[in-house]
Parts: sequence; C-alpha cells; structure tokens
Amino acid sequence: MPGPFKALQGGLRQSHLGHRIEELIGDKLVALEADIAHHLQSPHVPIAEMGAYLGLSRGKRLRPSLLLLVAKMLGYEGSDDVHYGSVYELIHTASLIHDDIVDQALLRRSRGSLNARFGSEMAVLMGDYVFTLALSLANRYGEGPILTLISDTTVKLVEGELLQKHHKWDLNLPRETHIEILRCKTAYLFAACAQTPALMVSASVERRQALVDFGMNMGLAFQVVDDCLDFKSDEATLGKPVCSDLKEGKITLPLLLLMERGTSEDRAFLEAVVAAKRFDPDTLQEVVSRARRRGTIRSAEECAGEYCALASDALAKLPSGAIRDILERLPDFVLKRTY
Repeated sequence: MPGPFKALQGGLRQSHLGHRIEELIGDKLVALEADIAHHLQSPHVPIAEMGAYLGLSRGKRLRPSLLLLVAKMLGYEGSDDVHYGSVYELIHTASLIHDDIVDQALLRRSRGSLNARFGSEMAVLMGDYVFTLALSLANRYGEGPILTLISDTTVKLVEGELLQKHHKWDLNLPRETHIEILRCKTAYLFAACAQTPALMVSASVERRQALVDFGMNMGLAFQVVDDCLDFKSDEATLGKPVCSDLKEGKITLPLLLLMERGTSEDRAFLEAVVAAKRFDPDTLQEVVSRARRRGTIRSAEECAGEYCALASDALAKLPSGAIRDILERLPDFVLKRTY
C-alpha cells in the first residue's frame, strides 16, 4: 500500500486493525493523499517547496480516516468524503504550523518544523495560505450546513489556541477551563469529521448526535493521552522533545492534578520552575518524577479512559457491521498509542 496508509498503520500499531481499515477505505486514503498533494502544488516556488515539505511531514491522518469510515458506514457513494477529509486535514495542518511558530518549536513529527526550515515569516504566511486554501475548497465543495460546520469548527479551533496562549504558564488554571481548551483545539475537529458524513447523507438527528458524541469524546481522549505522552515517551518516539508542553507554557492535566493533589513542596517546586523558566534536563526529569510519584499521569490516563468509554457508548446508536467494529476499536488505540 502507498505512503498514506503506511502512515496510518504506523500510528495504529495494530496490524489486524490496520489491515481491516486498508480493506475498507484503503482506496479512499490513497485518493485523499493525492488530493492533498494536488492542492498544495503551486507554480510559485516558495509555496511549492513548503507544500512539498508539508507533504513529507504527514501525520496519521486519523481525522480524515474517521470521516471516510463513517461515510462508508452510512452508505455514502461519491467522492466528496475525500474532498471534505482534505479540507479538515488542511485546517489541522494550518493550526499546527501556527502553533509551532507561536511556541518556537523546532521539531514536528521527527522533522524540522516548517518555521525551523523556512523561517517564521514564511511559515506564518504559509499557515495563512493553508487555512485560506482549506476554506476555499470547503466553499467549492460544500453546502449550507456543512459549510457552517466547517466555519464554526475553525473558529472553535482558533478560540482554543487563543485560550491556551492566554493561560500560558498558569498553574492555577481551573480544570473546567482546561477541558474547554481541549474541546476547542482538538475535540471539535474530531466531532466535525465524525458528523460531516451524516450531513452528506441527511442522516437522522439521533445518528448525527451519536457521531458528534463519539467524535467529541474521542478528541478529548486523544488530547489528554497526547499530554500524558509528553511526560512518558521519548524524543525518538514522540518526534519532539519530552516535556515540550511545559517549556512552551502549556499547563496540561498531569500538571494541574499535581498542583491539586501534590504536597506543598511539589507546588512550590513547580511554581519555582515556571517563575525561573528553568527547563534543563535534570529539572524536567524531576517534574516528571514528581508527577509519577503522585500518580497524576495515571489519573490523567484514567480520565482519557472515561472519555473513551463515553465514545464507545455513543456507537450503540449507529449501524452495526464492519465499520462500527473498527470504530469500537479506535478508543483502545487512542489509549494505547505511543505517539
């Protein structure tokens, strides 16, 4: 199978599940990759170079894969599922470009970030270009309700990033505000990918709501696990330095739980680290050790498990069959993934 499926299968790390996805939507994934590559082409050298670089840095394509799976489950026949999958993946890509610029991140998916490779000025313009390209494509393919969903989802994504930057270094961030940030910056996009096929085939309100619930909870679980991996994984596996979130001022659930449940000495230590912006390897390792000792990484993973359970519950209202079997296994992948 060509590159796009290998990227997805590598992310899934479950060969049987991966092969089942290949059997069901492998042709659609190939078409999706070709569609994205086509839209990132340009007669203008800097855009073409950066577009090609982004194509080589592709991720797991989990969001558009979710859309393609649901479209097949609902009996959709046509090519707009591929087009909408491209739109959502381009929106996601643009958000990552801007995120890396704001965070001054040097790595993305084990390669230099776009800003590290081409400079922040060119990268921010390319991020704008990819965002605008995605919305232009949505306008080309979309109808009223889907266009509204894409626009609203994009607004939520940017709201999440703005909220996160506003609360940079805030160790007293309320838990409900933190969850709202995760909902905006990640979960709404999963939910949009899950429910778009329901709009395409005019599915019942009940089925559409079930897909919204599935996608929203999958997205929340995905982001919480991602935040835990920042403490547990290593740079070679994760594709970026461990504890990058703390260095970038992102206060994630394991740290919030450490502030809530840790000792007064734990809280004083974290406050001193943030105040001094001291992020040498030994200090970061001490942060990780304290989170492990207090069990806050494990507690955050349990929270992700609760979201996965809610996602699984939502599937009961969807058509049974091979696709639902795949969707029922995705929460387990989210919980067990290593990058």
